[in-house]
Amino acid sequence: MVTPGPWAGQAGTLTIGRDSARLKPRDTLFVMADLLARETGHLERDGERIYWESVGSGSPVVLSHGAGGNHAIWFQQVPTLARHRRVISWDHRGFGRSTAIGGATTPALASADLVALLDHLGIGQADLVGQSMGGWTVLRTALDHPNRVRRLVMSNTPGGIETEALEQAWKTIGPSPLAADAAGRSPALSEAFAERDLAHAYLYQMLGGFGEPDMASIAQGLILAMVPRSELTNISCPVLFTTGDHDTLFPPAMIRESASFIPGARTHEFSGAGHSPYFEMPEAWNAVVGEFLGLPS
Repeated sequence: MVTPGPWAGQAGTLTIGRDSARLKPRDTLFVMADLLARETGHLERDGERIYWESVGSGSPVVLSHGAGGNHAIWFQQVPTLARHRRVISWDHRGFGRSTAIGGATTPALASADLVALLDHLGIGQADLVGQSMGGWTVLRTALDHPNRVRRLVMSNTPGGIETEALEQAWKTIGPSPLAADAAGRSPALSEAFAERDLAHAYLYQMLGGFGEPDMASIAQGLILAMVPRSELTNISCPVLFTTGDHDTLFPPAMIRESASFIPGARTHEFSGAGHSPYFEMPEAWNAVVGEFLGLPS
């Protein structure tokens, strides 16, 4: 049995001990009501198994990870967002617990998987968040299925929007953009973050090690999936781009230029962050994105 601890009433805070025998039924209900509902499963599609998780309840928000992560990379976002919303995280083909028997994922294929996942979960419309590679996925979804997208968050990603800066970036990024030869070091993280929090920087590397994505093929697919600016005028939902002033993969200037082609799009730059503000400074990222999504402050 469980008893309320000194912080009874806060989500997921439980104390287990000998005093549990004194727990009254109404106290049990009070504590359990604060727990966040969680479901997991696989979507069977085209001979592949696409892994997903759902936490919380309410209006849905879907988190699409980047090339350096998988569904678990959002561990600092899900508990916060799920206090007010139903939060869906999932694995692109070949990442985490999803298969890629038929070959590497592409933006078009990933978008189709995402829409199929929405259908599978009975979700008509959702807020979509895409980090880096995931930005290609959610932008393509917003373009092809605008009625399914309530709001769009482009987290440190140009999403394939055609600019000279992106074309030049691919020449320097190469086929293995997140390769690293030292613990805690990654182009997706700022050097300052690895220096001040090596444990979490190393955790980022370990989380990204689950699954066997064909990164060379995936990178090639991203390069080929350029989005003409003429398509962007069709986006009518609110859009937020985020960036970090130390992002060397997709620098702030590129992100601001990409955002300028979407009518009404906003941009927020995180000071002191690299390519992954959501991971490096989760509280600040959660607050900015949460405000955009309409969550209580």
